[in-house]
Parts: sequence; structure tokens; C-alpha cells
Amino acid sequence: MKRTNYPWRYGLFLSMYYTANAIYQGYISKYYESIGMTTAQLSIILAATPIIAIFAQPAWGAAGDRARNRNRVLQALIVFSAAVVLLYRLSGSFWWLLPVSCLFSAAYTSIQPMGDSIILEALTPDGHPFGPIRLMGCLSFAVMNLVWGQFLAPERMNWIVYGTSVMLVLLFASTRALPVTAGHQSTSGRKMNMTAILKMKHMAGLFSLLMLLQLTMGYFYSFFSIHFTSLPGGTTALLGVCYFLSAVSEVPFLLNSDRLYKKLGVGKLMSISALALTLRWILLASTNSAYVALASQTLHSWGFIVMTVSMSKYINDTIPDELKASGQMLIAVVGFGIARAFGILGGGLVASAMGSIQMGFALMAGISGAALVIFAPRYLKMPALNGENRP
Repeated sequence: MKRTNYPWRYGLFLSMYYTANAIYQGYISKYYESIGMTTAQLSIILAATPIIAIFAQPAWGAAGDRARNRNRVLQALIVFSAAVVLLYRLSGSFWWLLPVSCLFSAAYTSIQPMGDSIILEALTPDGHPFGPIRLMGCLSFAVMNLVWGQFLAPERMNWIVYGTSVMLVLLFASTRALPVTAGHQSTSGRKMNMTAILKMKHMAGLFSLLMLLQLTMGYFYSFFSIHFTSLPGGTTALLGVCYFLSAVSEVPFLLNSDRLYKKLGVGKLMSISALALTLRWILLASTNSAYVALASQTLHSWGFIVMTVSMSKYINDTIPDELKASGQMLIAVVGFGIARAFGILGGGLVASAMGSIQMGFALMAGISGAALVIFAPRYLKMPALNGENRP
């Protein structure tokens, strides 16, 4: 397979997406906190958004697979998200922000998997690796978190909303760099739905493991910023360094992701993720030092990025063409929707009952540790699940 003329321009889309995501994902809970939202209200609003995504993402995946131009579906998602996020500023009322954030989530959470489906499909014919393009998103996420952590102050929290909208406008512009891609159901006439994916060999087990691990990530993304800034010395500026460090730690894997995926396969790589996340949550549950919590971010390198990139590649390599968009959406449904909703609600209940967000990380360590014990022995014995070996 040829490796010349690498399409770096595709990386512009992921760079812009992760720039926007660095602002929204990293700091939206701080915005809610700044306008006086209680812990209970925060838990409800953070849980409601992924629940909405559970229903929205399959619909968008089907729309992408059936569209004559998948890029138009992607652009519609971005425009809608950029407009709706500005509605956050119309009122600080919980009862206003709850439906608005759900409306935003219904579109925003489908942007990245829809874009991934276009990029991965475009890379496949020439055998180009996905890692370098995903790395562009990783570095953008790292830099924006570092800059935003330095910029944010209590009187500037409203810029989280404005910054997200501006970056989404730039994301819309970046879609022009992507190849025009049609949904395969529109060309083949073969109608299929997302449930067919779970009936494929190995898929049910892989998605079960993914859900357990992403459940723990859901708790982290929802409560880490509040927990970290409550620790002695845990400033907003240092929080930006945390997110910068976690993103930069992904670089070694992304540079070698295609080689590791081919050699180890998705099952073994996700088992490594389970081990790394277990160690990470144990550290956060057992320390009151902001600097130890910061150092724990290096374990991100074998957590989130490993499982998401590996699953994205395995889905792209094994499912029928007619389900390319739906397959990437299913990863988002399990990872962002189901798992994060349970992670936030369950973790929030534990934090409230125990009087400490920190205790939630102990629970997350137990969940990822159980996933490791249940699934790792199975995948370590198998040939590599990489789309080539079909044990």
C-alpha cells in the first residue's frame, strides 16, 4: 500500500474539533458552578446530556449512512451546535439550561463520530494511518487547555460559552478540507440498522468492556475539575496544565497506534487501558496533593485514547460499508451516552452519600479493576483482533 501524499488536510477538522472540545468538555462544569448551580443540579444536567445522546446519535448515524452527501449532515450538526450553545447565556436558571444543554448535546456529541467515519473511510483505500491525523487533534486539545487554563478567571467564565461557539464556526469552515462522502445505503440501496453491528462476532464483548471503562471516564470528565480545584494548590491555571499533560501524554501512542493495533489488536489494547485507568483512579482516590493528581494525568496515555482509536479502527475495518457512520456513532452511544450517564449518576450519588467527590474515584477504580479481571484473560489468549485475524 502506498504511503505517499499523506492527506494532512483532514487533520484540520480534528484540530478544530478538539480545540472546541477542550473549552467545552474541560470547563463547562466550572461554568455551571460559577453561575451558582448546586452539586445535585450539576449531576442532573451532566447526566441528562448523554442520555439525550443515546437517542440522538443512532438517528444521526442512520442519516449519515443514508445521505447522498454525508458532509452535509456533518455541517448541519456543527451549525446547529454553534447557534444553540449561545443560548446558554440567555439565562442562568437551571430550568432553562437543562433543556438547552440537552438540545446542544443532541447535535454536538455526533460531530466527532460523523467526522471520524468520513476520515477513516477516506484513509482506507491507500492504507494511510489514522494516528498522525488524530495526533493533530490531540495537540490542539493540549495547547487550548493550557491557554484556556491561564486565561480563565471567575469573572471570565462566560467566555466558555462564547469560545465554544467561535471554535465551532471555525470547525464548520474546516469541513471543506474533507472529501465529499456519500452514505453507502444511498448508493447500494441495502438498508441496515445499528443493531446488526452488535450481532457480529466479538462486538458484544468489546462494547461491554468499552462501556465499563467509559463509565469511569464519564465520572472523571464531570467531576475532576471541581475536585482538583478544591485540593490545596489546585488552581484553574494548574487545571489547564493537567489537561495539557493528559493530551500530550497521548502522543507516543498515536505515533505508533497503527503498528500497535495491527500487532496487539483491540482486545489486548483495551485490556491495557483497563489497567491504566485502574491505577489512575486509585491515585486520585488516595491523594490530597494537587501535584500527585496532576502526575496521574500521564496515565491518560493508555486510557481514553487507546480504547477509542482502537475501537474506531476495528469498527471501520470489520463492519459493512452501509454502516460506516452508524458504527462510529455506536462507539459514541456506548462511550458518551450510556456509560457516561451511568458514570455521572452513579458517581454523583456516591459523592453525595459519602460527602466527597474523591470517594467516587475509589468506586471507579473498582469498576475498571473488575473489567480488567473479567475481560483481560479472554483477550490475552486470542489472536490480535485487528480486522485481519478472525479467530
